[in-house]
Amino acid sequence: EIAIASGVPVPKIYVLEHEAAINAFAAGYSPSDAVVAVTRGALEKLNRDELQGVIAHEFSHILNGDMRLNIRLIGVLFGILMLGLIGRKILQHGSGRGKGAGAVIAAALIAMIVGYIGLFFGRMIKAGVSRTRESLADASAVQFTRQTVGLSGALKKIGGLGEGSKLNERGDAEEVSHMLFGDGVDFSGLFATHPPIEKRIEALS
Repeated sequence: EIAIASGVPVPKIYVLEHEAAINAFAAGYSPSDAVVAVTRGALEKLNRDELQGVIAHEFSHILNGDMRLNIRLIGVLFGILMLGLIGRKILQHGSGRGKGAGAVIAAALIAMIVGYIGLFFGRMIKAGVSRTRESLADASAVQFTRQTVGLSGALKKIGGLGEGSKLNERGDAEEVSHMLFGDGVDFSGLFATHPPIEKRIEALS
């Protein structure tokens, strides 16, 4: 139904069987190779309208090109992180006494500092972009489903459940936190990848 409403080809669907929280994400580089994954918790705890609202939200990410942006953000942040890690490894294991040792250590120190400072600001930028795209996806989901009850109901259930949208695999979830339907890691402040649940529900009412 959402594929027809949005004009997006039906993507491959996957289920995260060991995740009891309510969450989902879309991945891929274009609508033709997109996939949508939902947690087992979403399938078991949401009714038809609520699940439709969540899927419509993910279809919005596919239609608006957010997946491509998400992949680029992951790549840029990983590159910045690698710069810092390489600098740190050189400092740990490359403290030789050769002719150019001082220059190598200085370059490694600069790389590490630039890498970690860049990662800090990169994560802030990623979070800010993600919050904006999440609000847009909520609005598009309403357009596709032609009702707000389903999406707001799913958000209310996330807010009312103990596990909410938090994933078990927090380490992996951090890298893709900006791709998820709900906050999977519990970031806050400038690093929050999603608007507060209350604000999202209020915007739909």
